[in-house]
Amino acid sequence: MAAEGIFAVRRAKRRNMARLTLACGGLALNCLDDLSEEDLGYADRVWEEELGDDRYTFIEGCKNPLSCTILLKGPADYTIAILKDAIRDGLRAVKNVYDD
Repeated sequence: MAAEGIFAVRRAKRRNMARLTLACGGLALNCLDDLSEEDLGYADRVWEEELGDDRYTFIEGCKNPLSCTILLKGPADYTIAILKDAIRDGLRAVKNVYDD
């Protein structure tokens, strides 16, 4: 699959697979026997990066994303908690504007 420019994920958590399909389109499959072109999603760029002890997969350039992730980094848990609250408040404010 990699030789054809297709990025495949093994042993991904169900929640992450659901997010990938929302972001890139396509379907999550357990077996490649049933794979067809309609099952594939699309992204301009996909890469893995190691941040600290964890490995992350970054995806950019999805055609019609219905999901995204905001990655926060900070010097302490307290700082990250404050950032999370601020982002959550901002996203709620935007949602409330579009709900009216």
